[in-house]
Amino acid sequence: MILTHNLRFEIKKYALLETAILIAVFALIGYFINERDPLLIIYEFSYIIVLLSIITLFHGIQNGLFAIFLIALVMKGFYNEFPLESFLKIFVLVLIFGEFHYYWNRQLLHNKSKNDYLSKKLDELSNAFYTLKISHDQLEKNYVFKPMSVRNSIRQLKDAYVDNADYYQNFLILLQKSFNVSEAEFCSLYKGKLYCMQDKEHKDEIGHGDPMIQLALQKKTPIYVSSDEVENNSNYLAVVPVVSQSHVQSVLLIKEMPFMSFNKDNLISISIIISYFLDELSKWELIEASTKNPLVDDDFNFELLRLKKIDDDFDVNSTILVLKSKDKLLAHLIFEKIKDNLRSLDMATSHCVDEVEVIGMLFPFADKASAQGFLVRLLKLLDFNAEDVDLEYSFFDIGELEVAKEYALVQTK
Repeated sequence: MILTHNLRFEIKKYALLETAILIAVFALIGYFINERDPLLIIYEFSYIIVLLSIITLFHGIQNGLFAIFLIALVMKGFYNEFPLESFLKIFVLVLIFGEFHYYWNRQLLHNKSKNDYLSKKLDELSNAFYTLKISHDQLEKNYVFKPMSVRNSIRQLKDAYVDNADYYQNFLILLQKSFNVSEAEFCSLYKGKLYCMQDKEHKDEIGHGDPMIQLALQKKTPIYVSSDEVENNSNYLAVVPVVSQSHVQSVLLIKEMPFMSFNKDNLISISIIISYFLDELSKWELIEASTKNPLVDDDFNFELLRLKKIDDDFDVNSTILVLKSKDKLLAHLIFEKIKDNLRSLDMATSHCVDEVEVIGMLFPFADKASAQGFLVRLLKLLDFNAEDVDLEYSFFDIGELEVAKEYALVQTK
């Protein structure tokens, strides 16, 4: 409130002290104005309510009630008769302000979770697009000698993950083949320090005090020895940070690389490839830790689990639509029409479970009414009624994910 925005987060634990000081200063000023009414409650304009509204709306109900307690002490000590009516009026208003603060902050958390999700999706799609472009460039240059795209190579690393192999080392081998990175270290960032990816306990720090590492972490862009900002006293040729949602996830430290391959375009390409690899790795880890989902493929499952976590943490709902039919041709027509009419974030998947065609749809941040509207428009485009064909469907909130899985396994009538 009095403090700056950044400083507020640093010393948030002193909010109660700040409240006490404000009430004390207000009571002191009021005492000099009217020693019989230090809280100035007899005046037509209630200054104390303005102060309490600022405290409660900014800090919340906890500080508002603490301020009420301090005000009660002042009333008890300086007033001949305790002003019960004024106290109750102030108390009720503080409760109202506290409720508003709660719902306001809850809405902010909802919006932040949605924006974080959208930002992450944008990063993933951007990385996937540029990785595809880089893969095509690599194929054009080296098709005869290395007829394998970068994206396919990363997909092959998934097998190494499943087999508990050293997928980080395999990824460095991929960088060596694609960009001629002779020697490099792949590091994670933990509390502002770099550690080897295999160092899960964060015991041995890497590159302590290296100027190139510090500059790369600060600027969040690839830094190399020929950069104007860098003095040539680093142990590395280049430092490539991997940034997601304005935060550095990991860092690639390049020690050796042929001169003809060492250029800014390759460093940027390496950064994008690493981002794509880490996105895929996070999907593999989440999917591997989850139970088998009969509804969907891996990518769809990953989005389901991510949105389920957002709902658990921030109570931001999404909707699942499951359609089932024994008529393969009908299911095919429905799925093709769904793909033609998918909205920006919506996802769909289709497969067969015990001779029943199952179509799953995911509507991020949408309620059931929105999903029902989509189904009505879909059936209208197909020009038939659901009751007239072999089609069952049901809507589920993202919190009912396990129920949706069970529904997908139940045989149709």
